[in-house]
Amino acid sequence: MTSTVTNLLKALALFVLGVGIVAAGIYIRRTDDLPGATLLGVVSLLASIVLGVKIARKRLSARTVRAAFAVGVLVALFEGFLVYRIALATPLHREPQYVPSVMQSAPSSQWTPAVEHARQVVRAAVSDQNLPGLSVAVGAGGTVAWAEGFGWSDIKHRRPVTPDMRFRMGTGSTLLTAAGARTLMKQGKLELDSPIQTVRVEDEDPRFRQRCEQPVDAVSAAIAHAAGQPFLTFMQQQVFQPLGMDHTAAESSTEENPEHVGEPEEDAPILNIIHDGLLTPLGGGRRYGPETIATVYIPRFGTDPRRGVRRMRPRNYSCFAGSMAFYSTPSDLVRFGLANDGDGDGELVGGRVMSLLTLPERGVAVAVMSNVTHADTSVIAQRVAAAFAP
Repeated sequence: MTSTVTNLLKALALFVLGVGIVAAGIYIRRTDDLPGATLLGVVSLLASIVLGVKIARKRLSARTVRAAFAVGVLVALFEGFLVYRIALATPLHREPQYVPSVMQSAPSSQWTPAVEHARQVVRAAVSDQNLPGLSVAVGAGGTVAWAEGFGWSDIKHRRPVTPDMRFRMGTGSTLLTAAGARTLMKQGKLELDSPIQTVRVEDEDPRFRQRCEQPVDAVSAAIAHAAGQPFLTFMQQQVFQPLGMDHTAAESSTEENPEHVGEPEEDAPILNIIHDGLLTPLGGGRRYGPETIATVYIPRFGTDPRRGVRRMRPRNYSCFAGSMAFYSTPSDLVRFGLANDGDGDGELVGGRVMSLLTLPERGVAVAVMSNVTHADTSVIAQRVAAAFAP
């Protein structure tokens, strides 16, 4: 009787150990995007069930039982170390003064004091919020007075953010689309009360996993119909080019995400493991698109980048050009802001990535763009604006 109870307790303990391993594996996969973590947990759980049943039925020797527990504890300790490492993620930029930055040209002497103050504000924000990269531009006196990139556009390769590095605007794309609609209204081709049904785009919308040569959101389609030409062609010719927004465009249906990660054409899971677990550490692996667009990151867990960040799985936004598929630079956005009064923020997967702030009465426009979601870009824009328009 005693041995039976002992075996049942051993089987239960092994099962609990397996559950703990799979739970830790899921957490690690979600927060650190470590390939194979969930698979390791599931295999451990299945093994604990099989071995637990055999222990309960007294079909395993004492040596085998000890070996099973030893392996399980080692796996649990390894995953515990990974969880600990994630929980105490090393800040990307520990000291504000050491945040790297790139500026194409020095500002005029008129704005030098404001730029120096704004630079300190931005560096402090990048360090405090644990942002991989941030790009800022200020328009004043009818031109771009200052543009500078801070941090990294790609963490792994330590690729610096430059002023002409393009960032995804997310829902901030609607600021540009609204300007296109206003252009058509002035031309008498689109009326304010025209029946346009807006489209609500959920984070898990299946259209993120497909590609569209022409946008399918209703607003873009209505503008294209009124303009009598493709939506993106109209935006380039009537909105971007007149303002000199040479670095602004919409996500391509063919260029970005060349390996179809997250799309129906993606490789089988076993090939993904080879890609991420073997080829990537050797310098090969996936290609995620052009290097002129900043890599997008998301918080490892929750909505706070200070808990660490990880690369966001690619999504294709070509179906939603007018809603969230534009990318741009802060310099282009301040050109837009100086010509079109109005403020706005942009979000990706529910987290803010950009802010445009205009002060028409002072002739100042500020654009801030980040490559991690849930960045507090609006506060940074306000503090930078305060330096140029105290």
